[in-house]
Amino acid sequence: MRTSNHHPQWHNQPLRLTEEERKNPLLVLKDFFECYHLNDVRDINWNWLVEVLSSSGSISSEAIERNNHIFFYEKLEALIEACYLIIKAPELLKNLELATPAIAVPAGQIICTL
Repeated sequence: MRTSNHHPQWHNQPLRLTEEERKNPLLVLKDFFECYHLNDVRDINWNWLVEVLSSSGSISSEAIERNNHIFFYEKLEALIEACYLIIKAPELLKNLELATPAIAVPAGQIICTL
């Protein structure tokens, strides 16, 4: 099993993808949704969030930490749903552009950048 790696040269590099998957990331999406139904992913993701926010040994004792976990949960769920649509209807990718809008975030909160 692979774990996270904190080597500075790898901060924005895929660590878990094979060479084949790096060349064709859609393979990863296809494999994921062959293993899990969209509703199963929502259930698992929700259970993780509940556990993180409510367990006695939670890593989220501060309000800002709990807020950041909820924000991450929402972004992860949207990402998963977008991936699901790409697998189910790959023609959606045609003529799409990736825009990077400016995001204003209050101090101390997660900043989302591409």
